[in-house]
Amino acid sequence: MNDETNIAEEDFSSFNFWPSFADLMLSVVLILVLVIFLVLAVLAAGSVNLKLVESNQMEIISKLADVYKTTPVVIDTHKYGISNDIIVVNDVTLQKISFSDQLLFGRDQYELTEEGKQTLTVVGGLLKSKLGFIREIQIQGHADTDASRQFKTNLELAGRRAMTVYSFLQSNVGINPAQHLMSATSFGEYKPVTRSEVDMSYTGKNLMEDNSTKEKKDKNRRIELLLFYLI
Repeated sequence: MNDETNIAEEDFSSFNFWPSFADLMLSVVLILVLVIFLVLAVLAAGSVNLKLVESNQMEIISKLADVYKTTPVVIDTHKYGISNDIIVVNDVTLQKISFSDQLLFGRDQYELTEEGKQTLTVVGGLLKSKLGFIREIQIQGHADTDASRQFKTNLELAGRRAMTVYSFLQSNVGINPAQHLMSATSFGEYKPVTRSEVDMSYTGKNLMEDNSTKEKKDKNRRIELLLFYLI
């Protein structure tokens, strides 16, 4: 028995585990290098995609300004004025084109004016040329706090306007929602331009303050096109 134990101890003591350990560590290092390479590749691809998004956003702004024979005015970081009635805001993967209601509609109306049709024809053509880069289009209707004379609520008025824009882009411009997601919704008077989407403390008092002057109300009555870009 002692002889067998001694033989086992000699065999164990003579076993050289360093080559196996070295192989294991080499494998771990190779795996780490591969993971780092993949992460860098993903980050690089994402950076390229974001640059492409920015390029498409700025191209739309530039071409829109050309149509109106003007130069985009930098209002704030990533915020551009094309005219007094058109403002464009760029985000990382989102572009928001805001139209004053008076550019597209008559007072308390939801049928497009001739100027509104011309504007949406131009903008719609620009959007159509970029549909390969846009995953979704949202059309949002907004109002001020003055009561509508034609509808029971401003929610309905803003909704009718959003649907009118939706129908025009679909029927007149030729954007097919079956191929390119497009939706229409209404916020009524409840989302003035100054309201933050993440402000959970917003109240009716804030809403009244955000509609306390004619200038503020004019800005709140608007249609917004939200373009969500692919990355």
